[in-house]
Amino acid sequence: MSTEYIASGTTAVTGAEFPLTAGSSRLFYCQPALGSNESLLLEIKNTDGSFTTVGTLANAGDQTGTVTATGAGSSTFRVSRSVVSPAKTVYFD
Repeated sequence: MSTEYIASGTTAVTGAEFPLTAGSSRLFYCQPALGSNESLLLEIKNTDGSFTTVGTLANAGDQTGTVTATGAGSSTFRVSRSVVSPAKTVYFD
């Protein structure tokens, strides 16, 4: 069962922080599908509280993206949705 992560809309928005323990993962996707020049970006939280962009999690060519925590302990992430049209909702499994 999927969980809504970012509500339906057209503006660029950043979702809530979420922790993952080492070895665990989450699959992200949009409904409807991402179009040309639309994407989901993944960021990881640094020890000082700032965030670093890891890269593109999903886009028109690759509609789903999986975040997997590696290393010891847990890591905190967040996902951002670019400007989209029509309105899209971001989900995770």
